[in-house]
Amino acid sequence: MTNLLLTLPRAAGSDVADAPKWTEVGGFWVAVAMGVIALVAIVVTALVTYRAARPKRVLRWQSKIIPITDDRLRQVGLGVIYNDERLRGALTAEVELKNDCRKDFVSSDFEEGRPLEVKIEGRILDLLNVDFANSNAPRPSIELSHDNNGGVITIAPSLFPAGSSISIRVLLADDKGATTRQFAVFSGHEIKIALPTVQLVSPIRDVLVRFYDPDRRRSPAMRIVAAAVSFFVGGLAGVAGAAFSHWA
Repeated sequence: MTNLLLTLPRAAGSDVADAPKWTEVGGFWVAVAMGVIALVAIVVTALVTYRAARPKRVLRWQSKIIPITDDRLRQVGLGVIYNDERLRGALTAEVELKNDCRKDFVSSDFEEGRPLEVKIEGRILDLLNVDFANSNAPRPSIELSHDNNGGVITIAPSLFPAGSSISIRVLLADDKGATTRQFAVFSGHEIKIALPTVQLVSPIRDVLVRFYDPDRRRSPAMRIVAAAVSFFVGGLAGVAGAAFSHWA
């Protein structure tokens, strides 16, 4: 018996392209898989960095010193008298504390029952205002005192709910003359006296204390997240472009 092998000639004008080899198709999908893995790695790194910059237990705070008097007011005859004491000047100190996390701070979190302390480099004359936001908890006890470095605001251990804040405003005496223009006796150069500084001492266990500056630009963590998102979008565009050029 004879075996015949017949081959048919390609029809005239036929322009059928050869099917892509499996190596070409496989190589393309390997490239796509590598791109996806790289994008996932970028996103995971960004999320880890972001979470590291925003731990679960954070006490965020900010402060501001605002002069009430200045030389222009003195030139028109304005003076400052508090309880029969004539002052060189006066300032206000504004402090805000915020539980910037998802968990409450409870009284037992305060190490050895010590209070929160806001230390101000200046003499506190009076407590002007206390405001509690986003909290239905009992108000903590707030007291004013002084030590060798200046005034101290103490906040007793209490329930500090997640997302809530405490804002405190006090009146300060300008004993150092930060609100007045002073000049050296011999040189005549102006002596600039810095405004009082504010410090926060926190005894709350396992809580990161961070100072918030509203004038500061975005944090490094947020810039990293923004860059990762840009890389992610760019990577998707690259993969889509490669797929279109391959199959077009």
